[in-house]
Amino acid sequence: MEILASPEESSMSPEDIARLPLPPGSAGLPLLGETLAFMRNTGGFIEERRQRHGDVFRSHVLGEPIAFLLGPEANRWIFAGENKYLRNRWHVAGRKLLGDQSVAMLNGAAHLTRRRLLAPHFTYNAMRAFAPRIEAITHRHCEQWAARTEPFKAVDAVRALVFEVAISLILGDGKAVDAAYMNRLFRQWAGGLFSPVPLDIPFTPFGRAVAAGKEMHAYLESLVVAREKLTEQPPDVLGSLLSTRDEEGRPLPREAILQEIELQLYAGHDTTVTVTSNLLLLLAQHPEVLERCRQEQRGLEQGPLTLETLRAMPYLHQVIQEAMRFINPVGGSFRVTTQDVAYGGYRIPKGWQVALCIIGAHQGPPWTDSKRFDPERMGPERCEQKPPGAYVPFGGGPRVCLGQHFAMVEMAAIVSLLLRDYQWELVPGQDLSLKSFPIPIPRSGLLVRFSPLQHP
Repeated sequence: MEILASPEESSMSPEDIARLPLPPGSAGLPLLGETLAFMRNTGGFIEERRQRHGDVFRSHVLGEPIAFLLGPEANRWIFAGENKYLRNRWHVAGRKLLGDQSVAMLNGAAHLTRRRLLAPHFTYNAMRAFAPRIEAITHRHCEQWAARTEPFKAVDAVRALVFEVAISLILGDGKAVDAAYMNRLFRQWAGGLFSPVPLDIPFTPFGRAVAAGKEMHAYLESLVVAREKLTEQPPDVLGSLLSTRDEEGRPLPREAILQEIELQLYAGHDTTVTVTSNLLLLLAQHPEVLERCRQEQRGLEQGPLTLETLRAMPYLHQVIQEAMRFINPVGGSFRVTTQDVAYGGYRIPKGWQVALCIIGAHQGPPWTDSKRFDPERMGPERCEQKPPGAYVPFGGGPRVCLGQHFAMVEMAAIVSLLLRDYQWELVPGQDLSLKSFPIPIPRSGLLVRFSPLQHP
């Protein structure tokens, strides 16, 4: 049963809050806390403790005490608390690798200013000009996949595709960028963002991430230096970062530009890789859904993909939305309390992490039969009945994902092209269980046989 934050709690005095108990739960082991259990099976970790403690419980993960608040009402309380009783804060490893000058790390007025600078690149209408580039990149990668004679890991193939699309949006047409080299550095760097023990020791995962991050940083800096010499900047994210000036006419510091590029590469990559890869899995496992998707594609006019043709695919959008609920691409995010606060009859001390628990919202009430993949639940009649906060794949409030429109257009475009022209089958005997942390992908990497679709 969901525990709601009452109006009385919001007006409690500090003395009254101090008398409230901490949420139930455990601090776990010294230093590590319950991090290993959380990383091993995030969804199972949350569900087991929800069954034991209810919708509010505490733990100690990724180096800090944390309160998990589950359900739509909890999400609304977290969104409403931004810059009041809560502020954004990443865990230790993320702060070390991402720095402190990208939009994900900023708070208050600085965060709003940076969002306003970046937002025009990620609006739905901005995707009108970008859709042809997504289509061209996707076609090229799919042709390469279809030419392979042996099964391959779809997750790795999708990673390369999505990373090139992200580079194109952020850094331009990509001709000046060694995408394969950047992708290798990026994957090693991103692999350390959620390290439970973020110590810079050589040959450890975090140590390798730090080394890759320095090399990637230097490579990106060479690209930025070259772009600074242009008299007119292209209309990409880097161009906006280089062109902006503050009220005193000063440009963004180069370090802030580099950190923002790295953050946007990460933000524009992992979610899309997760959803697209898992869609290949889910469609292969649900042939009736796959066939209905193909029927929808056959009913459309053939030709270049546009925003109008993408809007004419309502069932595909339902499938994508249900895939993001069924296998959450991002399990959640973190805030930190700026004062002692009361929620659900418990005290959450100042300085504690608070988990925006997306996976908890998508797998619990009000969703019925939540363990079943059912795109029909995302139809307009059923989806509109869900309360605010029940479906939040891109977060919400002042920190809602900047790239949500970009991600939806990109995923719809890629999957639409796959449905039209290609077929894939899962290699038998592979381990399709999901590695849940930091992103849920099949442990096998999703081995597939891929080939052109034989049209009648």
